Amino acid sequence: MKDIETQGCGVGRRSYLYGGVITLSGLAGCVGASDGRAEKEDRTNDPRAADGPSSDGQSDGEERTDQQEGERTETERTTIAECTTITEPGRYALETDLEAEPGETCIEIRTSNVTLDGQGYAISGPGPTEPNGFDSPLETGTAGVLVQPGTGGENETKAKTDKKKSNGHATDGLSNVTVRNLAVEGFDAGIAFDEVTAGSIAETTASGNRYGISLLQSAENTLVNNDAFANVGHGIRLENADGNRLEANAANDNSFPDEEDSSIFFLESNENTLVANDVDGNITGIRLENSHENTFEGNTVSDNIFDGVVLIESSANTLVRNTVNGNTNLIGISLVESHGNTIRENTANGNADCGISLLFSDENALIGNTANSNGFEGGILLAWSDRNTLSNNTANDNESGFGDPTLDEFTVSPGFNLFNSSVNEGRANTARGNEGGPIQIVGGAENSIEVNGILYTEPTASGETNPSVDQQTVSSAVVQEVVETGDRESVLQMIEEASE
Repeated sequence: MKDIETQGCGVGRRSYLYGGVITLSGLAGCVGASDGRAEKEDRTNDPRAADGPSSDGQSDGEERTDQQEGERTETERTTIAECTTITEPGRYALETDLEAEPGETCIEIRTSNVTLDGQGYAISGPGPTEPNGFDSPLETGTAGVLVQPGTGGENETKAKTDKKKSNGHATDGLSNVTVRNLAVEGFDAGIAFDEVTAGSIAETTASGNRYGISLLQSAENTLVNNDAFANVGHGIRLENADGNRLEANAANDNSFPDEEDSSIFFLESNENTLVANDVDGNITGIRLENSHENTFEGNTVSDNIFDGVVLIESSANTLVRNTVNGNTNLIGISLVESHGNTIRENTANGNADCGISLLFSDENALIGNTANSNGFEGGILLAWSDRNTLSNNTANDNESGFGDPTLDEFTVSPGFNLFNSSVNEGRANTARGNEGGPIQIVGGAENSIEVNGILYTEPTASGETNPSVDQQTVSSAVVQEVVETGDRESVLQMIEEASE
């Protein structure tokens, strides 16, 4: 890479920072030319600045002990004016906007116990690489900020790859790294943690990247008050990442067509917690694949083009008190081949297909949810799904918008819709004002669902639903086609034709 001297201080385009030493030597001229902001904050953050000489009686000219020198380094901040690699613990701060060259990762952090404060400055790249900049699912391509152990040499890269393949999840990498208060745009990953434990990403903005924020094989990190928007793929991506907490983040307007289709994406990531995040206006809101024992609470996932929340082959997750409304073409909360999940006290209203859908999903608990004013599949749909519990749910005023409760002689938009599903049970459910009646049961056996005080155990009566057990509804046929082919265009075409 070409070296560029900065304001005559003789430092190359990329520097390697070694704690406070570089501040006093190679970067002394650059620091002296700064606007003084970092120096002012150093004085503010250093308790000795107001106290004068140290309490042990040493003057500034006396020799300090190793412990005192460590304390001094801890409170100082090294300022950064160019793309660089950090290899020593300490506190670092941007003093200007940074711009990376094509193919370059701007800030690399290769050691534990680092705080990088962007001070509101931006890190810009030339844009995501093509086709996607990721040689494998666990490689990061270019990044605005990359936190990753080691130097990335050929032998080390191979060893890391082998290690990832052998154990799959978070490893003995870096720890206690904080990245905060900066903006990143134009990279394969805006901010990426790879093998990082007990770190944090806070108050950052990630836009115009392929992935906004990525956690790869990283555990027990906190993402709080970040804004990941207008990224080509996922706004926030977790892969083989366990025990992390995502709180009060915004992940909006991500996942463009023909790219990865969800704003927040979990792949083989377990025991994570999502609280009070805002996920709106994406292709799909939140998607989990092979991810287990995660907890979602109090998130808003609305106005996405397809589904709000999708769980695929994901078990023992808990979704509680989330708002999943107005997803314009498909389903509010969708479970596909996902078992043993708890869906409790969520609101899933005004979604185009249905509020909550279980497809080939068994032994889930749906308790106290509201699924009102959804589309042609109705409030809550179970298709080929057995031994689920549905209690205290409300599914009112669901209607297809077709102007008739039958479509090719089959009923649409019931409150509860069971198709080829068996041994499901539930009590104290409510379904009123639905175009297709309170409940439709087609096929299956040994169900026992109470709706509006009536216990339904058999295929439902003519006039409320199709009475024939051996015929399936048109809407369920469409769902089956989606599962078998992965093509959702038939769903969209059906909606469009029916609304004309």
